[in-house]
Amino acid sequence: MIIRMENGTANGWDEPRNAEPWSWRVRRWAAPVAMAVTVAASIGAVQVLAGEPRASGTPARAGEEPRFLLSAGRMGHPAQVRGPEPWFEVRAIRQGGVGGPVDSVRPPSPSAGRVRELVAGPGGDFFAVSSREQPCETRLYRFRLTAGGQVTGIEPLPGGVVPSRVAGLAISPDGDRVAYSTAPCDDGARPRAALTVRELGSGDVRTFGTAGPTLIGEIVWAADNRTVGYTIGDVGPDEPSGTSRPGMSGRDIGNVAVHALDSGLRGADLRGGRVLFQQPDGAGDVSGALMDPDGRTGHGVIRKGDPQDIIFFTFAEGEPMRVTQTIPGEPNTWHLIALTSEDRPRYACLGGIDSFGRAANGRFQASPYGVRDCGTAHAY
Repeated sequence: MIIRMENGTANGWDEPRNAEPWSWRVRRWAAPVAMAVTVAASIGAVQVLAGEPRASGTPARAGEEPRFLLSAGRMGHPAQVRGPEPWFEVRAIRQGGVGGPVDSVRPPSPSAGRVRELVAGPGGDFFAVSSREQPCETRLYRFRLTAGGQVTGIEPLPGGVVPSRVAGLAISPDGDRVAYSTAPCDDGARPRAALTVRELGSGDVRTFGTAGPTLIGEIVWAADNRTVGYTIGDVGPDEPSGTSRPGMSGRDIGNVAVHALDSGLRGADLRGGRVLFQQPDGAGDVSGALMDPDGRTGHGVIRKGDPQDIIFFTFAEGEPMRVTQTIPGEPNTWHLIALTSEDRPRYACLGGIDSFGRAANGRFQASPYGVRDCGTAHAY
């Protein structure tokens, strides 16, 4: 799906042809040249979603609308609202827009930190990722909503405090385990990818890593509740390359691959998972690549050229990628893309090939927190 905006005015929606069971949704902005770099930096990692998260645990019926919007911190300009900053808010969604808060939630403890992600899980559960820099630690919480939208039953997940940053939270379809990416607070220009799987019943934790400066993203569970899919991308050397764009810092990201890993293994390397997709030489910059629920196939987006063509593709284990559609690039135009699965919710914070939002246009941006998704979630 494509939306084109010129000078802030929407020009309409176009449906892509030859749509797959999932659909592509593309927002396209036309902007003056002076704004182009700012827009590109602000959208950072491509937003990749697999179904709107919904509390019922089932896909939305035709015409079903969300009832509540959960947002980290406070919505709106702080100067317009008095009182302390909430941990997160719940607002009712009414015809014509979002209403006032029905619940303003305070942190469950002084050490809870700041909410970074809110993700809807199966069976009406919601999950919050909350972290702080000093000391560097993250806490994960689970809670529910009443029929009126009030938050109830906030409790920390078994397994304790994570001594690092956390991003890209994904909940298994049966609700028994979660997976997420971790990163040290001091990793700076040398990103290190790690994937953690946590059993919610026992609190048992398994961590999978890999050598070299790498990024991990697009963490999502297969329907079997055991297989975890994710992307890995290598980050190049510190020296700037000739492809560096004005106003943007960082290093080239390449060798992006989608892996599927048996989460029950111990001591496995992230690169030890089955390879479902490998970025071909000269293909362009992979913005997103997502494993499907079957754990064998998937779909993704590549940006190539200047102005950038947007290339949509599918992949399957043991087969080459297949291009399904190409949107030609246009000068001073930027695209925000969402890969949308229409058959089932995926209960995951999916935001591009780096869960921490530090990837943009094939480059790594060494910042404490880049542009990250999942600051909001919906309840149906």
